[in-house]
Amino acid sequence: MAFNVRRYLIRVRGGQQYLPVSARLVWFRDEHPDWSIETHPLHLDIEGGCVVYQAVVKDASGRVIATASKMETRDDFADFVEKAETGAVGRALAMCGYGTQFAPELSEGDLESGRIAFADTPQPIRGEEEEAAARTSEPPAEAMVCADCGRPLRKPQYDLSMTKFHRPLCPNCQRRAAASP
Repeated sequence: MAFNVRRYLIRVRGGQQYLPVSARLVWFRDEHPDWSIETHPLHLDIEGGCVVYQAVVKDASGRVIATASKMETRDDFADFVEKAETGAVGRALAMCGYGTQFAPELSEGDLESGRIAFADTPQPIRGEEEEAAARTSEPPAEAMVCADCGRPLRKPQYDLSMTKFHRPLCPNCQRRAAASP
């Protein structure tokens, strides 16, 4: 039976449809259970807060089908290592054709901030009216500061923090909040 892409689509900011990496993996494994995806860090600086991951898709004979890389920083995401690895896998799968039409990371234009990594936090597909209201309901600038230290937040940081911690926190304060019992 053919993979049903529509079942897994989510909407991201800007109204774009996006096929999450987890769905691309399901599709990939359904079609090629004997193929592999290998990941490894090209640059790993935990203390400095920067990582670059590479993903390599290989067929059953070990022939390289696609490679891709992704860089993330601690300033953008508390879980920057995982985001980089997932992003590299998503890009490699898109280069193999899995969800390419729903992979804005391959487009030359920007999606609002020019980043799609926040799309790993899915949002349900909504009706046109709800979508229009969501696009216009931006928090005021004074709300987009860390509740603990007062550091200004970018919109993706604010949205992630509100989803995960139910209050605006910068990446450093998110790490502290996640580490505390």
